[in-house]
Amino acid sequence: MKMENIQSHAIDFKDVAKQMETSIENGLTGQETQKRLERFGRNELTKEKGKTALQIFIGQFKDFLIYLLIFAILISIVIGIYESIKIPGEWPSEYTDALVILTILIVNAVLGFYQEYQAEKSLESLKKLAPHYAIVRRDGKVMEIGVEEVVPGDIVLFGEGDKFPADIRLYKEFSLYVDEAILTGESQPVKKQLNPVDKKLILADRTNLGYMNTIITRGNGEGIVIGTGMHTEIGKIATSLQQEEIELSPFQKEVNRFGKLLGIVILIICAAVFVTELILILSLGSPDPMDELIEAFEIAISLAVSAVPEGLIVVITVVMSIGMRKMADKNALVRKLTAVETLGRVNVICSDKTGTLTKNEMTVVKVFIGGNEYNVEGVGYALEGKIIGDKGKQVQITDYLKKYLEVCMFCNNSNVSLRNDGTSDTDVVGDPTEISMKVLAMKMELGTKSEKIAEIPFNSDRKMMSVAVEIDNKLYSLIKGAPDILLNNAGYGVDENQVKPINDVREKILEKNEEFAKNALRVLGVAYKPLDEGYKEEEMEQDYIYLGLAGIIDPARDEVKDAIEEARMAGIRTIMITGDHKITAIAIAQEIGLTESSEAITGIELEEMSDDELRERVKTVDVFARVTSEHKLRIMRRLKELDLVISMTGDGVNDAPAVKGAHVGVAMGLKGTEVTQEASEMILIDDNYATIVNAIEEGRGIFETTKGFFRYMLSTNFDEIFLILTAYILMKLAPNIFLALPVIPIQILWLNIATDGLPAMVLGLTPTDPDVMKERPRKGFTLLPEIKGPVLLLGIYTSITDITLYLLLWGVLIPGWAQAGVPGLIGFDPTLPFAVWPAANFYAIALTQTIIFTNLVVCELLFVYTCTSNIKPFYLFPNKHLFWATGLSFGLQLLILFTPMGLAFHVVPLFHPYFWITLILAAFSVSVVDELRKWRIRKKRGMRILRKS
Repeated sequence: MKMENIQSHAIDFKDVAKQMETSIENGLTGQETQKRLERFGRNELTKEKGKTALQIFIGQFKDFLIYLLIFAILISIVIGIYESIKIPGEWPSEYTDALVILTILIVNAVLGFYQEYQAEKSLESLKKLAPHYAIVRRDGKVMEIGVEEVVPGDIVLFGEGDKFPADIRLYKEFSLYVDEAILTGESQPVKKQLNPVDKKLILADRTNLGYMNTIITRGNGEGIVIGTGMHTEIGKIATSLQQEEIELSPFQKEVNRFGKLLGIVILIICAAVFVTELILILSLGSPDPMDELIEAFEIAISLAVSAVPEGLIVVITVVMSIGMRKMADKNALVRKLTAVETLGRVNVICSDKTGTLTKNEMTVVKVFIGGNEYNVEGVGYALEGKIIGDKGKQVQITDYLKKYLEVCMFCNNSNVSLRNDGTSDTDVVGDPTEISMKVLAMKMELGTKSEKIAEIPFNSDRKMMSVAVEIDNKLYSLIKGAPDILLNNAGYGVDENQVKPINDVREKILEKNEEFAKNALRVLGVAYKPLDEGYKEEEMEQDYIYLGLAGIIDPARDEVKDAIEEARMAGIRTIMITGDHKITAIAIAQEIGLTESSEAITGIELEEMSDDELRERVKTVDVFARVTSEHKLRIMRRLKELDLVISMTGDGVNDAPAVKGAHVGVAMGLKGTEVTQEASEMILIDDNYATIVNAIEEGRGIFETTKGFFRYMLSTNFDEIFLILTAYILMKLAPNIFLALPVIPIQILWLNIATDGLPAMVLGLTPTDPDVMKERPRKGFTLLPEIKGPVLLLGIYTSITDITLYLLLWGVLIPGWAQAGVPGLIGFDPTLPFAVWPAANFYAIALTQTIIFTNLVVCELLFVYTCTSNIKPFYLFPNKHLFWATGLSFGLQLLILFTPMGLAFHVVPLFHPYFWITLILAAFSVSVVDELRKWRIRKKRGMRILRKS
């Protein structure tokens, strides 16, 4: 016996029983059951072994920049040991440097570990969906067993409320309806039948099969198990979830690319400095070569620490978290941090139709009665709107229209009640089509009361329903059903407010039915008949009066059309991928402005295409109808092969692989399954397409913020590298004039973490540029190219400013202040040998480093304001949080300068006003230069900027 390649839906159930080697009457024997359990395994979903918590934590350190910082820690410790041996009893500053860097690495690792450890629980949710027990027939006896013990060939019995324990070929059913939404995404229960169907049909149309974990909403039946565990349709989805690799987001790729590039540059510079120092020692000699080598190591570490933006990863995490909070306020719950920025790159949105582009609330929009067609105002289940006639006026309720509304109201088993919140919203229970008809009657404020006496229920064979009711002491049969079926037993029809023989109105009804159907409306016929006392049941559906038709549709959301147009203006294409029928999909797509074309590809057509053919078609086709989860996955993969950034929506379990594989997988919050939600990057709390567009706008704003803080942090890092390299060269050329580096590693660390970090974080709270959705989506790696120019310009300018300040301090200001009698500098003489240096020389070094250090702090705290926008003036983007952040950072700097904390940072208090005037003048010019740069770009582009009122 083989489970594979059996087209169970395409052959008679008796042939299925033969191929599965089972007996419908008696089921499997106990012995055969055991053999099959050993052969096919337990009926459960399996999971590949994942990473342990320790492996995930260690993985956070596998990064080129991290390796560089670990190397810096090791060198600092080695130098610290050497210094502690050389000067016993003193805590080397290198130990402090190592501890600070190590703390940063641990904080970063913990943040990364938390994010990764929370992910990937999709399969566990799949397991939770499974039932615990199954009713089977074995050895001729009906028994209850654990669902994991079900094997292929088992005979399973099931009823209303049960879940199918495996994939099953039905051979017996009584009014069986099954909710297959988790597999197909369609909310309407599917009526099951027993006959073979075409083998090419998609899952949703294989009406003689029951699928594992789908729910029986009505009826009962029996069937043959044709697939268990990972061999079921739900198992195939579980396999896809495991096989679908989680691709790095474009932003992660770009940051990694930047890290490797920066790491290589740092290694080259550090190696060049160290080799140069080694050559000088070997060629010129040195009285203390070990001290010279230690100095070379310290310079190399300073360069490494200067170049690596240690706070960058933490800043990225915080800014993305701020973005997550902003999106949550707009009904978009982002589950994965990197998706915040990736959303800003999306250029294709693949959206489901039902509930996302539409309201998922069936609504009567057309009424045809007496030969006249009327529109119905309002959408969804809210009691808003009336039936509108000519010239936009509400129609008068005639006797026949009243009867039409009574059919809608009373030939109906749904429950619709107005909420007690002062709105027109309702609470509903029942079939969506019946709800729509009852809502129509309630909109027209039908005050009629009735008493139901009898009912002939709807079924798929009759395709009609009728009830006997008493209204105003009179008996009526109220009937609704398929328009063509109702014509068969109708005796009369209403035309121009008159009752005529049915043959006189038949053609009008059929023409209008066809017209409604072509416009993707679901059409129901409406009829009634007066009944006599003592009527017979069969008389309820004979010679009745055909009143007219109701045209019903799941209407588009009000805001969707504008959202699609906004997305189009932003260069974002929307593709509808739905399990619904082609004609309905095209009609909705045209109504909401998604496409003007009548072209759509169905799932069956898609299966006939090669990957190359499909790749060409997805470039132009915007509507895919009657598709399965496998089709959705193929469409997504072909789009990704075109280097497009894809957002894919989904709600059912069947959507999970495609949602997981997209750059930004989007799950529904209201009707989405837990499996799909856990496979996604973002959850729509309101299931609304417009929310995706809002999230993309926020994502683009985050990218602009990202450019701002990258420009901010890298400009200052570039400045620090250039400053240290230039100072190193000057120290070698004129050792008696330039006595030390302008800044030391611990000061650079403070700059990169505390001074840079806090303001950079609150840049994420800067208001989004209102013009951000007027730009085209970004392609490829754009972050570094877009900020390269400003970083180089500002880095070079800032470093020239700092070098000039460094030269002025050593060559002019320090000697001048010494001669002017500034406390601490009296006796300054750099020409003396190091062994007999006066205290003033050491103070001069500390003062120079303190002024340069504080100048860098003030420079960065002013510069961050210009980074609120990359082109527009800073005053257009007020950010009160930035004011407090820069104030706090400056306060911390003052704390270092004027408290004992300064000892750890090797600084001296800056009491003299000369010092502050000097450093502030140097720092302020950098922000001016950046605003001039932005002004030049605006002028070149012809942009006019109006000051906010």
